[in-house]
Amino acid sequence: MNTKWSIALCLVFTSTLAQGETFIGPTTATNRLLVPSNSAIIIAATLGDFTNSMRLAQGQGGSPFPLDYFAPLENGNTYALAGPSELVFSNAALFTFYRVTNAAIFTQSIANDPIGRSIASNQTIRLFGVPATVNANFVRPGSAPISFTLEPGKPAEFTGPGSLSLSSGVFPPYIKFISYFIAEDGFVLPDQRVVTGPSGSFSIMVERSLDLNLWSPVLLKNTSDANKAFFRIRIQR
Repeated sequence: MNTKWSIALCLVFTSTLAQGETFIGPTTATNRLLVPSNSAIIIAATLGDFTNSMRLAQGQGGSPFPLDYFAPLENGNTYALAGPSELVFSNAALFTFYRVTNAAIFTQSIANDPIGRSIASNQTIRLFGVPATVNANFVRPGSAPISFTLEPGKPAEFTGPGSLSLSSGVFPPYIKFISYFIAEDGFVLPDQRVVTGPSGSFSIMVERSLDLNLWSPVLLKNTSDANKAFFRIRIQR
């Protein structure tokens, strides 16, 4: 059964129940961690021998490129990877993750040449954890640019207007990647964890309970105009 939640102003979200999965490497012809188009995975646990032996393939049938480094998760952090893509494991490793569909998660591969991402006014980009250190530069119109590094275990967010420039600091064939989402489009993994919007925004949350005592979120929407908007919930089968 697909449950459709509708919010007024034509803000419609559809999701399927996010079930945890565990992938155990290495990658073989019949054992692959694939992320289809229009979906993403949220990686919640990383164990085994993978830090210097993983590769990333993006696009349909894309060639895998070696990742310069892939830091183990710690401190409750998460990684994300949007499809179509594949993580390729050369050694024994265990990754636990959740699949989400119709979620606006983006993955950007990063080479040594800087790549830019414009951020519009009233828009916030929130990064998931970065698997390896990435060189970054942020500039806002009329201001001097600021250079810094994005580091594993330290998620970041940037509010526009401005431009974020990223470079890997490593040479081909090695690459790095980041994953992010637009914070105003915050979402939730059903029965799991909330991915929230920017500080100062309003959160409209739908929760579910089987006993009216313990509640878990099934939908989250962030908005900055909740004080002048109407909302309704509709459930249909």
